[in-house]
Amino acid sequence: MGDAIILSIIIPCYNEEEILPLTLDRLNKLSSELIARDDCASIEFVMVDDGSQDRTAELLTEASKADRCVKIIRFSRNFGHQAALLAGYEFAKGDVIVSLDADLQDPPELIKTMLDKIKNGNDVVYAARHSRKNDSWFKKKTADVFYWLMKKFGADIVPNHADFRMITRRVLKAFLQFQETNLFIRATFPIVGFPSSVVYYERPERLAGETKYPFRKMLEFAIDGLTSFSVVPLRICSMVGLLVSLLALLMLFWSIVVKIFGGAIPGWTSTVAPLYLLGGVQLLFLGIVGEYMGKIYTEVKKRPRYIVQETLNFVEENVAV
Repeated sequence: MGDAIILSIIIPCYNEEEILPLTLDRLNKLSSELIARDDCASIEFVMVDDGSQDRTAELLTEASKADRCVKIIRFSRNFGHQAALLAGYEFAKGDVIVSLDADLQDPPELIKTMLDKIKNGNDVVYAARHSRKNDSWFKKKTADVFYWLMKKFGADIVPNHADFRMITRRVLKAFLQFQETNLFIRATFPIVGFPSSVVYYERPERLAGETKYPFRKMLEFAIDGLTSFSVVPLRICSMVGLLVSLLALLMLFWSIVVKIFGGAIPGWTSTVAPLYLLGGVQLLFLGIVGEYMGKIYTEVKKRPRYIVQETLNFVEENVAV
């Protein structure tokens, strides 16, 4: 890849009015540095407003009027962080594309290091947290469990990597061939392939605003990731179902033997407890199967993954994807 590249920086935004002015200022300074040292011929900022309810849309509009390199995609409503990322990827025009969050917990200055990795022959550069020292004990442990489960379920996911990554145009073209509605982006790029590298950084605390991923959303995200990318939970259900069936046959055999030799099974606990246990297991497995059936339901409807209300500073404007 040549030195003079076009860089696209994708930033999903949802209710970021408190931090957005500082984010834009940091990005403008970074842009000037990259162009001054001939790393980039030009830079575009693809800002995706994911149905914000505060002044985010207003601030983005002002920024786009002041600088035509600031390009805006505004959703008709909130479609979620993954949909906003996807829209940014589909609208980006650069030779190299990098995505990061608007809250500055992903330091934009790291883009310079990531660009060096791209120029050294990598097509994907993942930015991963070096540690989770600013997280609570509960968040650290649940994150460890999530990444462990993803590995066990067959996803070659980069630990402690969110969505701060840099890719080349050919990786983007390959990625956009994945057309499923339930697209788990961070686990999809590793299976796309191509040479990759990881850079590590210490994630600072959020400077303003509040996290968009409370516990409920993190749990939904984890369940979506596990079920979108693997059928291992269904196989576990099958194996446990087979094991329970074998145990039931053994219990039946034991009951017959006891009856033949004149014994009796005392109390009702030995009868009721297994019923409650089996009932709970069945309900759990029905929930897992239902999760997969729900994903099939959303896939076959072929609804758009997001709807664009308007775009600013794009030459070609899409209405919906």
